Amino acid sequence: MELQTNDVSFVNPKRWLRLITGLLIAFLVICTLLSNTLYALTLPKVTTQVVNQGPLNQTFKGSNSIKPAEVRDVTGQAGWNVKKVLVRVGDVVQQGQPLVQYSNDEAEQQLVLEQAALDKLQLSVEKLEYVYIESERNEDKGAILTAKAALESSKIDISLQQKNILDLQAKLSSHKIMKAPFDGIVAAVNAKEGLSAGVGVPDIRLSNMQSGFQLELQIPTEIAESLTIDEVMDVHLPRQNNRVIQGKAASLVQADSAAELGTSRLTVLLQDPSLVSGERAEVTLTKKGKADTLLISSAAIRKDQTGTFVYTIEERKGPLGNAFYATRRTVTVDSSNEHVAALSEGLFNQMSVIVESSEPLLEGSRVRVLTK
Repeated sequence: MELQTNDVSFVNPKRWLRLITGLLIAFLVICTLLSNTLYALTLPKVTTQVVNQGPLNQTFKGSNSIKPAEVRDVTGQAGWNVKKVLVRVGDVVQQGQPLVQYSNDEAEQQLVLEQAALDKLQLSVEKLEYVYIESERNEDKGAILTAKAALESSKIDISLQQKNILDLQAKLSSHKIMKAPFDGIVAAVNAKEGLSAGVGVPDIRLSNMQSGFQLELQIPTEIAESLTIDEVMDVHLPRQNNRVIQGKAASLVQADSAAELGTSRLTVLLQDPSLVSGERAEVTLTKKGKADTLLISSAAIRKDQTGTFVYTIEERKGPLGNAFYATRRTVTVDSSNEHVAALSEGLFNQMSVIVESSEPLLEGSRVRVLTK
């Protein structure tokens, strides 16, 4: 009986030692986990996104007022005065239709003087013919030759004077009336009765009806690269209940000014009888991307003095669980829009990329991932 009691007293301290040791280890583990948990709460919080593959479509929507594709300035002869204006802005005119009448007193007077000079020459011819006839009657060979030469010279002078008068009459006739060079619409009238023609501005400005209208837009260069001359596109007309007509790319020129850097000037030719100069028109252009392009959120793209990069997530296993670290990777951005960026180098499909961070990150920073 006494021996059994001694064994119990011997065993109980060992049990208590193991129990205390176990409790101590458990306490240390709990403290470690709690410490790690508390530490994790202090780490920068990041949201992530998985890199995907797919096309990045670039879309541009622009609008502007349409204007005639061909506009020509026509002006009367310098030095002539406007006698009467025959058209108003908005008038539809036919080729050859009179637009403005002009007058020039000096030119008219010059024609009168030239005609008087011709009359004098013709009178002198009658006298020379009489002299020639008398010379023949007298059979004076010397006088005959002299009279004949004078008569022929006078006839030549008359022929030249007649030609001068015809040329002057033709000029007067062409300068008196300015006519429409083609079928068109009067876009501007600057000529005023009593004033000289073409003083600083054209007398009449005409838009060519047969050439149609044009729409000019400033578009991103990367959109312009996907277009070709004569490419057909839809053009919306808000004033006409958003009716759609067909337009054709007529020209595409890269902008050269600093203010327009990264853009190109697109001219779209429009042919529709319902169009009116100054009417608003809209165009939506889409550039389709490659199907295997790597895509990430534009918010994940970062830049510094060394280049363009992103932070990816590196997961490391540990005895107390996995830890996550930010790893910097240099990338090449091919194109981007407001929300998505397309990459050609630096990442692989399904990699996890940091999109947002609660604090600035450095290479190797341990982070707390909120979403994956």
